[in-house]
Amino acid sequence: MAVPSNILFRAYQRIIHSLAFYPTLIAIGFFLLCVLTMAIEYRPWMMALKQNFDIGLVRNADNARLILGTLVAGILSLMVFSFSMVMVVLNNAAASLSPRVIPGLISSKGHQKTLGVYLGSILYALLLITTIEQGDSERVPSLGVLITLALGITCLGLFVHFIRSISQSIQVEHILSNLYGASLEKLDACQANLADREQQPDWPDDSAWVTINAQRNGYFKALNVSEANALLRRHQVRMTVLAHRGFFVTEGHPLLRLERPLDEDVCQQLLDCFDFFIEEYASTHYFFGCRQMAEIAVKALSPGINDPGTAIKTVDLLSVLLSRRLALGDRDFVPLPDEPPRLSYHELSLDQLLLQLLGPIRAYGAADVSVLSSLLQAFKNLLHRPCSPAQREVLLRHARSVRDTAERHLLERREREEINAFIARLNRTLPAEQRPLLPLPDASDAP
Repeated sequence: MAVPSNILFRAYQRIIHSLAFYPTLIAIGFFLLCVLTMAIEYRPWMMALKQNFDIGLVRNADNARLILGTLVAGILSLMVFSFSMVMVVLNNAAASLSPRVIPGLISSKGHQKTLGVYLGSILYALLLITTIEQGDSERVPSLGVLITLALGITCLGLFVHFIRSISQSIQVEHILSNLYGASLEKLDACQANLADREQQPDWPDDSAWVTINAQRNGYFKALNVSEANALLRRHQVRMTVLAHRGFFVTEGHPLLRLERPLDEDVCQQLLDCFDFFIEEYASTHYFFGCRQMAEIAVKALSPGINDPGTAIKTVDLLSVLLSRRLALGDRDFVPLPDEPPRLSYHELSLDQLLLQLLGPIRAYGAADVSVLSSLLQAFKNLLHRPCSPAQREVLLRHARSVRDTAERHLLERREREEINAFIARLNRTLPAEQRPLLPLPDASDAP
């Protein structure tokens, strides 16, 4: 049976990324504002105040109804046009960038708030119209009409801001910058958690622990950490999550390991803490943002778009993110305030991360010397960072893949000279005992 906290956790994960989240909250706020306005509109002190300050107040019921109806029609037109612009942006992003970036664009808080103000203003004006009686000049909601006029002017300003924002959202540089910022924020948070620990937790070998298999299909995206930690502390047991974020889990696949056997009900409660859904949001985990950036680079290298500059910029940004990843291990822990951690994650290994992020860019840009040079430059920059011998060997393995790709696809002498120049710079970063990368043979010697 699902625990209420897990139900709320899964609902929260979907609600905060929904297009209707902020519009609904703002519309409710405007509804309450209308109720408050009508509650004080005809109070004696408000009536006396309106008699003394007559500027901008409407006294005639027909004029008030006309003004409110005009504002509703105008704001409704702005809202329809704004929604149309959002659809154009989503269609363009899916065609020229990657369909995976669409959930992030839909969940843009700025666009949601603008649409929420539109909806709230329309709701406010419609509720106000229902309080106006035909021919009653004594009970005209003049204060409410004045507030509606102010909301109409605000909507005009928001419309100008929305047009500027939507024109930026369609630019690949803006999308890459947002993905880079969100991924960097998640990596910095992981580094901060690592820095807060006095030393790395002593986690035992969990290969012989009790394995619990998944009972649902889907992409593992989130875990209710607070509920899982509460269960683990209550039963004094440790747990290792075997699947990394974004891994597609099938029913019966090993999902977690427990230090000792537990009752079936407890295991079901732990399995209920996992959340599986399709969409990928960069704000959830750094891997999702990095993968979306890599897919934008691959799409830019397609013959239909042919934009290697975007791919090169993406490689440069990914190299910065990967340099932060070098400081993290392949296992992450959820800290507890007064005792050692009881929950451990398996992160995607550095080798698999490089293969999934830079591998497709290398394959699709195999015949472009500028793309291959940027990849070698990225590996050279990563080798300059402090890293373990195992990490250095992984970086060199992928750098050799770039070198082998260049040998197969680059046949011009000048292009090979350019790659050899980058190989020489990369070799200068290696210690003396490390086997260097071999330069490409001369074009005349190439098979």
